[in-house]
This record gives sequence, C-alpha cells and structure tokens, in this order.
Amino acid sequence: MKKKIKIDFSDFWGGFDKTNNYFYNLLKDEFDVIITDNPDYLFFSVFGNKHLNYKCKKIFYTGENMAPPLHYCDYSFSFDYLNDERNYRLPHYLLYDGYYELQRPKIIDESLAKRKFCNFVVSNNGCQERNNFYTELSKYKKVDSGGRFANNIGYAVGNKVNFQSEYKFSIAFENNAYRPQHPGYTTEKIMEPMTVNSVPIYWGNPEIGKEFNTKSFINVYDFDHIDSVINYIEYLDNNDKKYLELLNQPWFDDYNIPENNKIENIKSFLYKIFN
Repeated sequence: MKKKIKIDFSDFWGGFDKTNNYFYNLLKDEFDVIITDNPDYLFFSVFGNKHLNYKCKKIFYTGENMAPPLHYCDYSFSFDYLNDERNYRLPHYLLYDGYYELQRPKIIDESLAKRKFCNFVVSNNGCQERNNFYTELSKYKKVDSGGRFANNIGYAVGNKVNFQSEYKFSIAFENNAYRPQHPGYTTEKIMEPMTVNSVPIYWGNPEIGKEFNTKSFINVYDFDHIDSVINYIEYLDNNDKKYLELLNQPWFDDYNIPENNKIENIKSFLYKIFN
C-alpha cells in the first residue's frame, strides 16, 4: 500500500493543473497523493504570494530566472548551481516533451540542408540582445518571425516546434529580464529546435556546455563579436556539407545527459522529502 501524502500547489502560472503536472505525476508513481487546501506539503512558485497563508513544509519551484528563497522555503527546484542540499537543479525544459529522446543517435537526411533559412518566435520584446541579433541577422537574409513580436509572416504560429522544423536555424536566445546571462539559466528555448533538428543559435547560460554538446549548435559565447556569429551562420547556410556535419553532432557529449537531469535522480531527491 502506498504512503498517503497531503499536498497543494499555489502561485503557479495560469492554467496550471494541480492533478496533471510534473511533480504530481512523479509523486503518484510512489505515493497516494491527496490534493487538499490543508496540506502537509506545499509546492509554490513565483506568480503570487498565496503561499504565505500556508503553515506547512514548503517546496519552491521556478521556471523563471529567479533565485530560490531558501530563507523561507524548506526545499527548492531551481536553475541555480547551489552548494545546498535543500536545492535541486531542475532546468525548466525538463517539463517539456522531447528532452530524453535527444539521447538517441540522429538520423540526418541531406534534405534538411535545403530547408528555409532561419526562424524567430518571440512574443516578449524585453530582451534587447535578442532583438538586436534578429535585426542584424535579417540584414543577411530574411528571418521568418512567427511570434507576436516583430511578426513578418502575417500570422502568429500555433505550434512553435512544428514551425521550427521547417528551418535550418532557430534563434534561441534566453530572456534576460531578471538576471542577465546567469549561470544555469537554461529554458526550453534551446531544446525545442533540437527536437526537430533545427540548429539553435543560442545565447543565455554562459555554462551551457555543462548541459549540451556545444559542437551541436551555434553558441554565441564561442565568438568574440556578433558579426563573427553571423559570418559563421552565412558560411553554414552556403555550405551544405559543413551544415550537415554540425547537424550530425550528438546533442550531448557522448550521448550522456547530466546526472541531475536523470529521472531516477530527480525522483530520489523528491521522494526523500516525503519519506
């Protein structure tokens, strides 16, 4: 018989489902999970302050680039590299489909080098580095912008990943609203184009090499100037052989994902909280 645990969720994003989410689905494999407004454990995030009304063990989660408030929570799941046994580094992209399939060897067809040039799907215009890069790259060749910001295709795309699959390259810059270029802050932006073999052009986490093979995408940190990045993209765009060589690189060094991203290790940390 499974151990019963009483939990609740507060201050998550709009549309959050308390009985169908990352943590609930992991917990129900091990426990008899009861959702109640009088819990023993509360998962809370950054979209409000209702968690202040709860008197129980508190577990923080953020998909935003914000430090975990370990001064008033008991445990946290965050982006940060912290030397604190109460924190587990859980990148937000793990809540999206497709990450674990990236470990498989790629099947790359030469036709992938004949796709359209590059896409840009952004609705938040708050990252000036991202906006500037889009503008500069567009001077070489039109970049199809399918988000609400700088849209130039006449409609906002309904399925971002399907849209990205049509392109050789995807601009995948992080938003820098809170802590610009903060070590560890990696979202789904780099991972989504990988799932459809569109080469990410990435800027954000300066330590991205801890998570992905930097030979498998265009890492802005590998270049001394934005012009050098664009020149390299132009080179790949006009050299199918070199483009396909890059695309054939595994997304992870030696196909190995980081230890903290392995399901068994995530479960181990999570289950210990309740045991």
